[in-house]
Amino acid sequence: MRNVIIDTDPGVDDALALILALSSPELRIEAVTTVVGNVSQEKAHLNALKILEFLGVSDVPVARGATEPLRKKARYSTMIHGQTGLGEAVLPEPSLRTDERSALELILEKVEELGNQLGLIALGPLTNIASAIVTEPGLVKEGAELVVMGGAFNVTPYGHGNVTPVAEFNIWHDPDAAKVVFNSGMKVTAVGLDVTTHPANRISKTRFEEIEKLGTRRSRLVADLCRSMVQCYGGMSLHDPLTVAAALDPSLVETRRFIVDVETMGEVTLGQTVADRRDPRRIQSRGEPNVDVCVSADHVRFFKLFMDRVVHG
Repeated sequence: MRNVIIDTDPGVDDALALILALSSPELRIEAVTTVVGNVSQEKAHLNALKILEFLGVSDVPVARGATEPLRKKARYSTMIHGQTGLGEAVLPEPSLRTDERSALELILEKVEELGNQLGLIALGPLTNIASAIVTEPGLVKEGAELVVMGGAFNVTPYGHGNVTPVAEFNIWHDPDAAKVVFNSGMKVTAVGLDVTTHPANRISKTRFEEIEKLGTRRSRLVADLCRSMVQCYGGMSLHDPLTVAAALDPSLVETRRFIVDVETMGEVTLGQTVADRRDPRRIQSRGEPNVDVCVSADHVRFFKLFMDRVVHG
């Protein structure tokens, strides 16, 4: 079993990823921390509590994190995720209580307690993680590993942006935080749009209809979460569930190691994750590769995991 903190901004696919993580015996969820991103901090935090309560989980602390990016103003994605962040899903107001610690305090406490036995899974912008690194550089020295949903690295035909032509939303929302994290020396694996938007890794309309027909408590929630996106786009990318899947079973994905930096100043390239794909034998290296970038995923095994643990439960 692996000890992990999940940092998230629920968000439709974040909600699905939380269900997957909390239904996976390979992971011991030490805490859930929330961050502004798809929706406001207030909504993201409320949604996290709602999902935990839906699953009957009451022993995982849930802490509030950043309400704004490090330097930018927050730009929500309610056009995609709906006004509440949970699509068409309606869950009751939770009775679970918020942990009194901040996300930053909780992350640092768990790193101190567990050291390199702790993994971090970041499903939203990297504001909380960057703040922890800046506050306590020992986070890197302690050896905590980080799996990130973020980036468009142009290492597959699908590695282009979704919020701009070159930038993925989580990185674009707080590029300064992403730059801190990627250049921190942490062991980072990035599950980006290069794999999450591959058609084989998306919920197709046919698969969605199969889920909708099941009529169980779980399947109804999944259908309500996904319906609007599937209707609008003819399918839905499972960005965050694939990231959790990669964290709990790294053999599900293939990675390649690159020197990666983040554009924080560009007028049209803000938030771009720049992977140096040049032959290192022909160039003056800018340093050592710092990010393991996912380049493919086993969609058959991933969807079996998703259906078994998220839909069927």
